[in-house]
Amino acid sequence: MPKVRRRRSLWLAVLIVLGGCAGSVSLYHGLQEAERAAVERHIHGIASFIEADLTGDLREQINAQRRMATRLALGGIDQGELWKINAELFLRHYPYYRTLAVLEPDLTVHAVRSGLPLNLAAGDRYPIDSDYRQRLDRAAERGEFVVTRPEYLPDDGMPGITFITPIGQGEAHAGFLAAVLVIPDSIEAMLPALFRDEFMLRAVHRGREVYPYPVLEGIEAQQWDAEFMLDPDGDGEGMMLMMSLTEASRSQLTTVLPTVVLVSGVLLSGLFAMVAWLGVNAVGQTKVLGDSNRRLENEVHEREQAEQTLAFLATHDSLTGLPNRTGSTEAIEKLLRRHGNDERQVALMFLDLDQFKDINDSLGHQLGDRLLCEVPRRLSGVLRDQDLVGRHGGDEFLIAVVRESRDQIEQLAGNILRIMDGGFAIEDHRLFVSASIGIAYYPDSGRSVAELIQNADTALFKAKHAGRNQFAVFTREMFAQAQHRLNLSRDIRHALEDGDFRVVYQPIVDIDSLELVGLETLLRWQHQKGYMVPPQEFIRVAEETGVIGRLGQFALDQALSDLAGWQQLVDAPPWIAVNVSGAQAHEAGFAEQVSVMLHQYRIAPELLHLEITEEVLIENLLRNRRMLQKLDEIGMRIVVDDFGVGYSSLAYLKNFPISVVKIDRSFVRDLSTDPEDQAITRTICGLAHELGMRTVAEGVEHVEQLELLRTYRCSHAQGFLFSRPVERAEAEAMIRGDCAWLDVCPPNAKRTLSRS
Repeated sequence: MPKVRRRRSLWLAVLIVLGGCAGSVSLYHGLQEAERAAVERHIHGIASFIEADLTGDLREQINAQRRMATRLALGGIDQGELWKINAELFLRHYPYYRTLAVLEPDLTVHAVRSGLPLNLAAGDRYPIDSDYRQRLDRAAERGEFVVTRPEYLPDDGMPGITFITPIGQGEAHAGFLAAVLVIPDSIEAMLPALFRDEFMLRAVHRGREVYPYPVLEGIEAQQWDAEFMLDPDGDGEGMMLMMSLTEASRSQLTTVLPTVVLVSGVLLSGLFAMVAWLGVNAVGQTKVLGDSNRRLENEVHEREQAEQTLAFLATHDSLTGLPNRTGSTEAIEKLLRRHGNDERQVALMFLDLDQFKDINDSLGHQLGDRLLCEVPRRLSGVLRDQDLVGRHGGDEFLIAVVRESRDQIEQLAGNILRIMDGGFAIEDHRLFVSASIGIAYYPDSGRSVAELIQNADTALFKAKHAGRNQFAVFTREMFAQAQHRLNLSRDIRHALEDGDFRVVYQPIVDIDSLELVGLETLLRWQHQKGYMVPPQEFIRVAEETGVIGRLGQFALDQALSDLAGWQQLVDAPPWIAVNVSGAQAHEAGFAEQVSVMLHQYRIAPELLHLEITEEVLIENLLRNRRMLQKLDEIGMRIVVDDFGVGYSSLAYLKNFPISVVKIDRSFVRDLSTDPEDQAITRTICGLAHELGMRTVAEGVEHVEQLELLRTYRCSHAQGFLFSRPVERAEAEAMIRGDCAWLDVCPPNAKRTLSRS
């Protein structure tokens, strides 16, 4: 009997060891696969970022070459020193371009500027393969640019490609602009430094190894983790970039957890086997067996707790303890299955904190995290126990509720806004934030969780756009508006690339003499379908989608180019006012960039007025003060646009180097009949005069308004009384002295306006 018991205990121990080892190996492979998938997602995420970064840089360079070609087309290719200055600025800004050359239509070198000598001189034939002739002819006709296949440059053997941009097109074709880019240098310069040491990179262009150069030994046998193609001219034969994570970086993204789990599982299997073997053989040792069983139960319990903890962390936010995006989706799906067919109303609320970013930026992320933890506690005061609250990410929360009617749900949304508007006491700070909420009803606003979240987010956007600290309910009209914004954002980018935007100018006159003193630059866009897109529509969408910076840069460049031409017509040209968006104002080096443009066009700084709204001005007081001080030191004039309709704080008028205040048209419209508008306008003019600032009244349409503004000591005015926005040629006629508004005012009004 003891021998039988020993054999059974031995077989039991073996089975436990085999089962435990098999389970440990399975878990080991599962964890390894999870880590491999995480590494792959990390690689592809960075690859997408690098692709977008390189594509954006390359597009910026191509646009710069197009602008240079446009200037050459407008001014002729015989620009002498101006061409040299533009070329030097381009080569200094993009040092990985070896050569910049202006070519005659027959590819004879007309002018050349080189970073390093390529043995080219005026009159030489530019070295381009004959099989590109047909593409160049087509480019000259259509205005397209051409990218050549990679060639090894004669001076140092480095691989390079040539961007060839036509100067004018069709009958106006005057030649080509050729820019030679050294591929290895450009990739080194444009590759984000953050990822430079994290990846190995290989580039192949039309079958030729172009990076790294010289080619590293064994690079062709390297296993690549991700790849993408850069094809700027869209001919399908672009440069293929392959990326591979370095071993050092890969080791940082992996852990020893799978190995620890495997070793621990094997050890635990051996331990369980030993306990079982001892238990079967120690029939008479009940106390020892009982202790072993208790230890085994504790270990199993601890393991179950560990598994429960891992499962909880996978579906919950570690900061707030709320369900995370995954956990919220699962919980909402269960709620829909449970209540989707009820007569009661099921709704998903998308809540976003309005001023959270300002708190993070000013007081630090630690205090911001404390505030996020307080949000669920504050919400618990108005929600029921069965209501769901989850953290979608950042300062965004999801709230799923079931109520008897929609009125109750919308009343709940109002209660949430009120309790969030109260102050949060955190450490020694009293923090105040408001919230905006988007509401999507099931099933009217979507039958899946993804649809409900997307449509609630669309309603949230509507609430924020309406002024924040309020809620909005999703409607099908919102979906159509979102689609319209998406399409319009895409069309804006195409219009910028195709040159469909143009600038017009509205005159600004001296109130006393009625002389032209300035021109405000305004953007106009005729859609390719033929209709004019209202400025307030495309500017709002451009601000929402991040394209406003490119629009502002286009307007600034065009205005300075026109002003440079007008300086040749008159000795004292009017100043140019250009609106500056928040995206431009927040760019690093914005002041230096504008200074370079002024130098490039040879324009005195005081002839450029930069108009900034009150809202943009106070978004970041410290950063904006530094930026405005730089602009003021350069000599540019700072204008506060639409004064009186925003924050209207006297503090920033005192603390910022502001030269001009523009009175919003809403105060001027009823100026001759509304005593309140008269009082506000008179106060603004008096305040600006006392602070040594000039004032510009917008929207002047009647002589009576002009007379009142003069009595208030307003400096300048603009509006339809003088002129609507006009094209460049009409503005040039005004600069020459053709000011039609002098005939609009009756003689007695003129005498009234003349200064004694």
